[in-house]
Amino acid sequence: MRLKGYAIVTGGSRGLGEAMCMKLASEGYDVVVNYVSDSSKAKTDELVKKMETEYGVKGLGVQADVSDYAQCQKLVKEAVAAFGENIAILVNNAGIAVGKSFLEVTPDEYQRLININLTSVLHCTHVVLPYMVKQNYGAIVSTSSVGGLMGVANQVDYSAAKAGVIGFTKAMAKEFGPHNITVNAIAPGMIWTDMLKGSSQEAVDGLKQVTPLGIIGEPQDIADCLSYIINAKFLTGQTISPNGGLTI
Repeated sequence: MRLKGYAIVTGGSRGLGEAMCMKLASEGYDVVVNYVSDSSKAKTDELVKKMETEYGVKGLGVQADVSDYAQCQKLVKEAVAAFGENIAILVNNAGIAVGKSFLEVTPDEYQRLININLTSVLHCTHVVLPYMVKQNYGAIVSTSSVGGLMGVANQVDYSAAKAGVIGFTKAMAKEFGPHNITVNAIAPGMIWTDMLKGSSQEAVDGLKQVTPLGIIGEPQDIADCLSYIINAKFLTGQTISPNGGLTI
């Protein structure tokens, strides 16, 4: 059930975002890849070239800090200038983790995390939504986490933000279902991304032990989940959690 139009993916240059961009390209979507740091430009350019070469679609890298509303407007303005107003899919994926006890994390640190992991979801959706309402269709998918489902020690700010994404998803689905816009979330478990690769082997082994399947997921698992969501015409307001059974 391919939607007419193109996709925008925030935090798309690496990890889960990169895998989701490639999946969208494989399904024939032109993809706008958002990134924030200068150091990610080369990787974004490489990803765009890979999508275009392997799948014959068009890609566009746009640098923007999506925690800032004006930069979200810039992101969408550049997307529309390149590919037109038919924004079929918005993937709100930008995110960071701090990983400190709530006794140690500073207000500046947790405010920054909330801005990137939750406020950016509201910002980007707020800017994209008028286009989807006008065309009377669209799919919005946001990255939550098992932290938003069950809470994680030393990740109070992260868990709060990711739980917020779930609440956002439910309310948006109710309000904009009549406009044929689906709104869903993905809550990944432990996935091999840069966040996890920085952990000790002992920590990784511990995570495997508490996961019924006994493995760590791959970014492709999340990309496959995204594919299911955007092609499911009767799915909205849901949070799907590929996590190997961690939340049982």
